[in-house]
Amino acid sequence: MGEFKFRLPAAWSLERQQASAIHTVGIDGIPWPCKISLDGDILTVSRNRNESGKTYVPWLFDKHGELLIATATLLEQPEPYPMLTELARGTLNRLRNQISIWEEGGLDIPPHIFGATAAAATYLGSAIMKSDPVQQDALAKMSLDTTVEAIFQIGDAFGKQVTQFRKSSDEMHPFWVANKVSTLRSTQEGVEADGFELAQLNFDQLAATRNQVLAKRVIAGPFLDASANGMSAELVDAGDFPARKSLLVERCRSHMSDLSPSVSLLHVIGGLNGMGHRHLSYPHQLELTTALLDEVSNANVEIPTMVSFDFPWAERLASAVGGSHPLQIADSLLRQGAQISFLGIEVNLGYWPGGSMMRDPLQWIDMLDLWTQLGMPLIVLLRMPTWTLAGSDDGGQPKQPQSVPRHVNSYDANTDAHRIEYLHTIMPMLVARPAVHGVIWNQWLDRDDNRYPHGGLCVDDQRKQVYELLAKLER
Repeated sequence: MGEFKFRLPAAWSLERQQASAIHTVGIDGIPWPCKISLDGDILTVSRNRNESGKTYVPWLFDKHGELLIATATLLEQPEPYPMLTELARGTLNRLRNQISIWEEGGLDIPPHIFGATAAAATYLGSAIMKSDPVQQDALAKMSLDTTVEAIFQIGDAFGKQVTQFRKSSDEMHPFWVANKVSTLRSTQEGVEADGFELAQLNFDQLAATRNQVLAKRVIAGPFLDASANGMSAELVDAGDFPARKSLLVERCRSHMSDLSPSVSLLHVIGGLNGMGHRHLSYPHQLELTTALLDEVSNANVEIPTMVSFDFPWAERLASAVGGSHPLQIADSLLRQGAQISFLGIEVNLGYWPGGSMMRDPLQWIDMLDLWTQLGMPLIVLLRMPTWTLAGSDDGGQPKQPQSVPRHVNSYDANTDAHRIEYLHTIMPMLVARPAVHGVIWNQWLDRDDNRYPHGGLCVDDQRKQVYELLAKLER
């Protein structure tokens, strides 16, 4: 069994949530299931293969909150690595590589980014030369803080520069923002929500709009949410898989016969991640995906289709044996000739283990570039827990709801101020990526999906700060 050992900094307290998120990614980019053990200040990450890899660890930054960051590629060795030094090395390597790529592509790199990169390298070099663990960790932390601040700054610069180009180019496709319509609101109210160019209706809501022309364009679906606990009670109660398949296919066929003229995109299936769950095995997910796409194709409707995948960094594979990278699933479907127009990337940000922990902006760039290799236009389906209402200056640490234990799809250690500032950097970067055509905020009210507490744009009828951020994105 392969092992990586790390000496932890004295000030770090390893909590259950943090330990469950630690994993190693091999040179193939696929996360591997790991066993995490702690003996004093020595953390051991064990897995069932002997090869080099990067280890991902959540680390709390004073300015940017808790982010999942990685070491450089490490070899196994008997002596423990100093964790902070290796995190600083891996993070600085990614920044320097990205600067080189963007410089070559013509991006104007602000001069202070080069100064920060040089300072981070100096701190890291000094840390490596220190034999005293306390001094080494202090210098490594300075390097890491300096690098991550530079990463956010260069992310901001990238988003602004490329977005300006995109706005001035007539050849670029438009970028749109959509809202998910709440099951607790009338369809018409949800479709008319201001600040958003499209609205997404689920199966039952779609039935209420048959042959109607609505106030704005509509995304229909998903016809099936294949994620854990995402299936409707009707499908769960159907019993065996053949009954579920028959029910789902018949409903899809019925909807295809009298769609609203306002439907502009069919979200056929969502929540694919290369793994199954107790209600829907992975082979069954693929069978249903093919069956539903066939129904849409047979209906001869001139409407584009989307299949969406959650855990786009494939981190779900780190906590289970078996499974495939969602990118491989998408590639397999496309190679089989599946009639898919858009690939959806679902990011349930700030949830664990039912979502993705927050990552620095360059990891978003790497992930989007990886998915872009399939040559398909992308749509990002996003949600994250927030508390602060629109017009409020209270960005402090919210109270964790007593009904949601920290280790069950927990929030990370971030404040609303961290989250909103994070989105201020990430959203323009999404606009700037040519392959990304739009964003869907995947929850309207906090209580719409109890798997993702506080993930909505509104609390009852009160809008949150995140609503205003998205509504202003078009401008």
